[in-house]
Amino acid sequence: MMKKIVLAVLLASGLMAAGAQDYIGVSAGQATLDFRVKNDTGTIGKADFKETAYNFTLGHYYGEQGRVSATYTYIDIGDDMKHSDAITFSYDFILPLGKMFALYAGPTVGYTRLEFDNGADVDGIHYGAQAGAIVRIVPKFEIEAGYRYLVETGSQTLAARRVELDNIGLWYIGANFRF
Repeated sequence: MMKKIVLAVLLASGLMAAGAQDYIGVSAGQATLDFRVKNDTGTIGKADFKETAYNFTLGHYYGEQGRVSATYTYIDIGDDMKHSDAITFSYDFILPLGKMFALYAGPTVGYTRLEFDNGADVDGIHYGAQAGAIVRIVPKFEIEAGYRYLVETGSQTLAARRVELDNIGLWYIGANFRF
């Protein structure tokens, strides 16, 4: 009985590893950050910033039907804010449409930090989803484009006003290298 269990585990791990590949990716795009400013009586203002975002991703494909990834995102905001950075963990369900093209979508969760010039930080957990398309150029190189939407939980009270990061929407395009 034990030999059968060991054999089954070895076969299953061999089948899973047969289509598995690690990858690294870089991308750039436009991020929209939405804020709310509140006081004791309620919301007193809203603002949004459209800025350039840069992403660096490490991930792992499970065959051609799914992948997991960790993405670091850097957004240089300017004005009275220094920058925003985030780490996002994702699982994508992949729908192959031929050998060269696939669509993907999946949930994301992570942590965002926004630094102001005055030393204050707005940071917190984020969650959301992403979707996009992958075009494989050669077996180890692909182009990817997509959209990530993150609901933010970060807030900070500054001078009797509460600044809340509401959400971030990010369009991106980049390249992945499989190894």
